[in-house]
Amino acid sequence: MQLEDLMRKPTSWGLLAMLVLTIIIGFYLRNKSGSETQVVSPFRADTRDYYMYAYNLRHKQSYSRDISSLIDVRHPVTPDAVRSPGYPLFLSIFVDGPPDNRTIAKIVFAQMILSNLVLVLAYFLYICFLSDSWAVAALLLTALSPHLIVANSYLLTETLFCLLLVLNGCLLSLFFLRPSLLLAAVSGLVLGVATLIRPGLQYFPLLLAVILIVHYGRRKGFHFVAVLLLGYLVILSPWIIRNLEMLHSISDDTLKINFLHHGMYPEFKYDGLDTSYGFPYRYDPRSSEISKSTTSVLSEIARRFRYEPAKHLKWYLIRKPAVFWSWNVIQGLGDVFIYPIRRTPYQSNLFFRWTHRLMRYLHWPLVLLCAAGSIMVWLPRFNYIYPEKSIYVARFVSALLVYFTAIHVVGAPFPRYSIPLRPFLYGMAVFCLQMFYTAVKSKRVNI
Repeated sequence: MQLEDLMRKPTSWGLLAMLVLTIIIGFYLRNKSGSETQVVSPFRADTRDYYMYAYNLRHKQSYSRDISSLIDVRHPVTPDAVRSPGYPLFLSIFVDGPPDNRTIAKIVFAQMILSNLVLVLAYFLYICFLSDSWAVAALLLTALSPHLIVANSYLLTETLFCLLLVLNGCLLSLFFLRPSLLLAAVSGLVLGVATLIRPGLQYFPLLLAVILIVHYGRRKGFHFVAVLLLGYLVILSPWIIRNLEMLHSISDDTLKINFLHHGMYPEFKYDGLDTSYGFPYRYDPRSSEISKSTTSVLSEIARRFRYEPAKHLKWYLIRKPAVFWSWNVIQGLGDVFIYPIRRTPYQSNLFFRWTHRLMRYLHWPLVLLCAAGSIMVWLPRFNYIYPEKSIYVARFVSALLVYFTAIHVVGAPFPRYSIPLRPFLYGMAVFCLQMFYTAVKSKRVNI
């Protein structure tokens, strides 16, 4: 008996009502949070850099985070490449002057719309590898996720990057259902845009290429991979060429060095000091020496491994994945807030507080289910239970989750960077439950 016989039934009115209600709840939470949340000093740290890039693009036609142009727009600015241009290009649509409440409100409103769109796209992704009822369950978790909701109130990359990841998931799901060179090319273009927002995605196309070649064979798979990578490079090449011409380098290594440096301290603390948690590099008197270059930080990491191998192996292989997928984002007030907030419905609204508490209780069970599902989906036995196309969509989700976990095992495991992956986390956790249910149901039917 096939999976369709066990799980796929015509969509009932009740299930359709649950789907509509779930989307309405998700829209309500996002829109109310976006309109009522107030961030303390929103123009800070990463946000300040992104805003200045957008501002200088509009007023100086130069990609620079130089803040001096806010004081005098005629002041020359120095181009740089510390941060990728994807999110600043998005902000430049709205940034027409110095940061003020009106501009920030416009950006937050746009991100609310993008976040609502994530819900719609997530459902289309889920139904490609989950049955109708399980897909609605995964969508409900995505709709209620406080991390995805609160992220919209910050001028940070999380919301836009999440949208592009889910969009690419939908495109690849369609590709697995009906392979075509056009879908491969469009997927490559979307991956390129997403990489310009978060450079950590840059190696994922290579992993995806391996999956496609294994699935479709060397000849056919190579054609798909070539077109996908071509689309990917079409988006990235202008940024690379600009850096080579202006900076004589493909990219600026500052963030890569910081990424490796900030993640090398066991338990995310400097010498076990509790007050240094999350930001141990600020307490290390040798930080400037360690972060001089990629070579210097790698040499320091190697030295520490030689000195305390067991301690660092535990940190890198066990504790880092746990920190990366943890509930608290470390910055701000902790909990789900990246920067401190002055007001939020999560403090005053009973429904918000209830959904927050529910998702917090479910968090670690969902993470563990996701981890189990990400491994189980690669086992050959499930090829005989699930349609081939569904299993490859699920394997794509697994590959994306494993990839980002591995990247942050190498560098800094800030939980903030797992926020855009929440729709995939919930989808894989529910898929794991569905796999157990299907396996049990299959045995009962066979008996």
